[in-house]
Amino acid sequence: MAVRVHDTLCTFIDGTIVARADNWRPLRDSDDARHALGHTSYRGELVPVYDLAAQMGNRPSRSCELAIVKMAGGYVAFLIDEFIGNTSAASEAINLSQLEIFGQTA
Repeated sequence: MAVRVHDTLCTFIDGTIVARADNWRPLRDSDDARHALGHTSYRGELVPVYDLAAQMGNRPSRSCELAIVKMAGGYVAFLIDEFIGNTSAASEAINLSQLEIFGQTA
């Protein structure tokens, strides 16, 4: 499954979308992009929420739709604009483990 972030269609290389959500609780404001914007819950676990657009170097998203993604180390949620069923239309493949939130730079 692909997601739309602003005008970019994306897929994830090292993560699998396991759920959709639209409810999350914001945390305090922070200028540090590695800090979560808030958290949601999935299968009884608290899952950090990040803005995928901001992680990609774009202006922040105004959406409240979440993609909950399973990675090797657990779950993470990203604000996205839309779910797209067809991955062949994706223009960007994101290696999630390389994002700044995991201590790396994209």
